[in-house]
Amino acid sequence: MSKKDLITEGALRAFAQNGYAETTMDAIADVAKVAKGTLYYHFKTKEELFYYVNRKGVDLLVQTVTHAMKDEGRSVAERMLAVFDEHLRFFADNKDLCILLLQFSSGDQERDSMIGSLLGEYFATMEKFLRTLQEQGIINAELDVHTLASALFGMVGFTALRQMYRGEAIYTDETRNTLIALCKGALGLQS
Repeated sequence: MSKKDLITEGALRAFAQNGYAETTMDAIADVAKVAKGTLYYHFKTKEELFYYVNRKGVDLLVQTVTHAMKDEGRSVAERMLAVFDEHLRFFADNKDLCILLLQFSSGDQERDSMIGSLLGEYFATMEKFLRTLQEQGIINAELDVHTLASALFGMVGFTALRQMYRGEAIYTDETRNTLIALCKGALGLQS
């Protein structure tokens, strides 16, 4: 693992546990087990590092759901359910990122705007997919894709967050099946 990857993982853990305001570059260097000089060589400021961690996380989320969307070996409805499933798996595998993305209202307008902009790319990807499904008659044309994308993100994200705080496993058959059943019912999917 490269020094930059160690720093990124340490920063993600520190930001998720302590919040942006309470996390110092010294604390990140300690968590990442790198020298402060190494940290500053890769990232000049805490804000630059915070942006990088979030950018990398959102890119990974977009990659994960895009892969599920394009799985040509499945029917369109099965791909839709796979997208929901991948969201849950993603948050289960990336707990610190889940915390970071769901606490984006920090009170700092510039930082909140930055996170909102990054998540905007995720939402654009989801909305395009949902709109395509509407055009194909898979999803009711009267449903608002902006609301659908937001509801999906919130439903899975906050379910994962709540189970994390309760010390429960996130990706379980019960949780997965319940979320998929809710999505199937809301979207009118049969398979």
